[in-house]
Amino acid sequence: MNMQQTRRVLTGALLTATLVSGAAMATYVYPGKICVKKFYDRNANGIWNSGEPLLSGWPMTLDPGGITKNTVSGQAIFVVAPGTYSITEGTPIQTNWYQSAPRVGGVVVNPLTGIHVYSYQTKTVKFGNYCKKPSGGKTPGFWSNKNGEAAMNDDGGNGPELQLLRDLNLVDGNGNAFDPTTYGQFETWLLDSTAVNMAYKLSSHLAAMRLNLEAGFVNGNAIYAPFGGTVNELVALADASLGSDPYTPSGHAERAYQEQLKNDLDALNNGDGVVSPTPCKRTFTTTY
Repeated sequence: MNMQQTRRVLTGALLTATLVSGAAMATYVYPGKICVKKFYDRNANGIWNSGEPLLSGWPMTLDPGGITKNTVSGQAIFVVAPGTYSITEGTPIQTNWYQSAPRVGGVVVNPLTGIHVYSYQTKTVKFGNYCKKPSGGKTPGFWSNKNGEAAMNDDGGNGPELQLLRDLNLVDGNGNAFDPTTYGQFETWLLDSTAVNMAYKLSSHLAAMRLNLEAGFVNGNAIYAPFGGTVNELVALADASLGSDPYTPSGHAERAYQEQLKNDLDALNNGDGVVSPTPCKRTFTTTY
């Protein structure tokens, strides 16, 4: 083999030295690559879906070695000798960021360990994150005070709002249908709600959310990650549950389900975070 051929064969190889009988002996190891993709998970499902953007400037650390690179155009590439590695993503200073991928056995992991790479192989791993912003919701307490009454009258009267409430499967403490025709009826019903009949308590939070949506305080298409769907989908499930089970006292088979729906609506009515459709500000303690 001539010198030119030798150079061509060794291009891209990693050179190591081994002592054999006291003499140094060159060993060439052909590397592989780890390509780290960083995406914004706008539906918080842990999967890089079509249309979800890549994120640049996110630090990724390779171990062993402690080598950190920021993502560029949404990716960081590490050239490595054959072996087993781990990748750790950086954590933003802002606390409204959440990791959604990768997952092992359904559980989000960071670092991702056990990444096996062979010579000439490119192994791709994907890290997903999303951020939250306040839902903007108002509580049943708001809708039962003068501010809520004013919001219901913002178009010169509360007739349309009361009709929206009548269109729902709202119930009272006895499981009877509640179809308000005046604000006074609605106010009293809200203030008297209890969880003795869980359907009644669920109704009060469903009513508040329906008014939040009508007033534009909450975006119905926003995703609520603990629920795993949009606000509109949560509202539809709650309304369907009230339609099928209007009386759910202690011991009722559907009570726990209605309580979970109530808790989700309660959280959103209190401004709990929904997934932002676009990436939020992010900064890291150290830049690379």
